[in-house]
Amino acid sequence: MKCLSYFLCCTLFLVSCISDDFTVGDNLVSVKGRNMIIEDCTVELETHLGDSSVTTGLARIFEGKYHSPDFGIIAAHSYFDFNPPGYSQSEFGSDAIVTVKFDSISLILRYDDFSYGDTTQLQTLHIYKLKQTIELDEKSQLYTTSSVAADTDPWVTCQFYRPQEHWENDTTLEIRLPDEFGLELVDLMQAQSDLLETYVNFRTYFKGIKLSPGTEDNAAVNSFVLNSEYPVIRLHYTTIGGGVATEENKIDMTVNTSVAFSQIGTDRSNTVLQSLSRNNPLPSTETGNKVHLQGLTGLYTKLSFPDLNEILKLGKQVIISSAILYVYPVSGTYSGFTPLPANLSLNYLDENGKAIDIYVDPSTITVQSGTLVEDNIYGRNTYYAFDVTSYLQYELGLIGMYKSSLQLYLDDTEKNNTLKSLVLGDSSFPSDENRIKLIIYVVVYDNE
Repeated sequence: MKCLSYFLCCTLFLVSCISDDFTVGDNLVSVKGRNMIIEDCTVELETHLGDSSVTTGLARIFEGKYHSPDFGIIAAHSYFDFNPPGYSQSEFGSDAIVTVKFDSISLILRYDDFSYGDTTQLQTLHIYKLKQTIELDEKSQLYTTSSVAADTDPWVTCQFYRPQEHWENDTTLEIRLPDEFGLELVDLMQAQSDLLETYVNFRTYFKGIKLSPGTEDNAAVNSFVLNSEYPVIRLHYTTIGGGVATEENKIDMTVNTSVAFSQIGTDRSNTVLQSLSRNNPLPSTETGNKVHLQGLTGLYTKLSFPDLNEILKLGKQVIISSAILYVYPVSGTYSGFTPLPANLSLNYLDENGKAIDIYVDPSTITVQSGTLVEDNIYGRNTYYAFDVTSYLQYELGLIGMYKSSLQLYLDDTEKNNTLKSLVLGDSSFPSDENRIKLIIYVVVYDNE
């Protein structure tokens, strides 16, 4: 094949390779065809801020703070309340046959497998008592922007290191709560108070708690398991008498998972995204030739192809036979502490900006996605690839209001459940290894 480089009508296309000519036709009109590869079709990129994300209904809660040079200060707070303790009337109340001695009371959190930031740093965790009950909205949901009023001063404060795998206890974080709280609960059980009869009654006594990072923290955003077992408030007590030896016992107060949620805030004031808002997307030319994507904070990238129609000038008839889009994470913007997303989703944005799935094969309803390909040896060829053939075939020849764009986002699993992030270089990014690339294979026909 013979390789050529030239511009067509001052467009930004580079036609890099042309195959041998071929001819179609016999006694009819003879048509001459050429196979070409176009490598410099312009891809315009913008960083957009989407709606707040739903955080009720997840199997995890978030807490912590991390200062990212690319995404700003990310702070996560979690809110949840508890079911009343279940207790035995043979141990508490007027019919008790033993004496109860209070020992301790703790909040126990179970670490999830996700974190974002440097987990080797010392972290501070504040526990605040809520001043109001947690109430869902009309859709029975709460969001990253939701909050509930809490006491000004922390109820409990602790410092901790997130455990490493080789540590003796690498699964849970146990935080001692005030003894006064435990003694008060014992008194309520002894009195068989109506406050402990139902969840609704218990919320009037203990409205729940808020977990927050220290104001000066710069370590990591942690995730903790949220299910029927964790988080849990565990009250330890000892029973004496009743004809049996002294026994150590416990009573658990589990979380009402239906109202638990996480609030996630960002401060982008010291980043290239400082002027980003829902009504003010930022083109890559204003953000250092980069665009940004992140899960729960709602960042996604919009792609458009403004000079796609210039390839129609290559001949009498131009057919796109294949098109592959490659996106490359910018080196130095990810690490073991801030890992890349495993998959990205590529959606079609209609004229109203609504995202619609692009199907690779409509018969199987397989959505167009790109899987991370990592270069773990040299770190210079890590990328995601997308087959955009059918989309560009549809777009070719459209003009004005009929042209559309694409949305690049984390796939649903990570978009709605993590803070995983990605920084991509545009076609003018200084390092060629980190530039987005669109390679289009076309067949050009001309009448002889």
